[in-house]
Amino acid sequence: MTKKPPTAIPFESIDPVLTPQGHRIRPLVDGRDNGNTPGMDLCAGGLDVPGGFIANPHRHVETDVIVLVYDCGDEGALTLFGENLEFEAVQHRGDVLPIQKGWPHTVVNLSLTTPIRAYEFRANRTVVVDNPVMPHLRPVAEDRGREFLAAVHGADALERFGAGRCAPPGGR
Repeated sequence: MTKKPPTAIPFESIDPVLTPQGHRIRPLVDGRDNGNTPGMDLCAGGLDVPGGFIANPHRHVETDVIVLVYDCGDEGALTLFGENLEFEAVQHRGDVLPIQKGWPHTVVNLSLTTPIRAYEFRANRTVVVDNPVMPHLRPVAEDRGREFLAAVHGADALERFGAGRCAPPGGR
């Protein structure tokens, strides 16, 4: 396989792909044969998560994941994780969150107006993978996500905005 010389890859230069989790990810470093870094065993994706959004709970079967938030509202990015989404971590600009292979998790954008922009790094060739969605955890994600959103914005603001629902199976 012919190696390509390194080149900078701007976030906006790659079109996003809709994931089963319901958010969009840009395959910025893609080691598949038809990707932009063929043969590379480390990949990076650019996540776009709209305001008030709750992703479908899922897990990464094949790889550990590192999420680096580079832009978000002051409220932050909430990740719920664990077998029953019983744990939480809030990230702000510049924060890194390691998620071990197999951990059920979901992301909640705690801002109602500012999208989350994050980089996701994985130890496989591409971020374009159908990670198993966990529909039995959707009600938990919605309840806990709405609880956090209401604590930040108030129940009235949340209802007016319509936030706090997991993405439908086809995305948002």
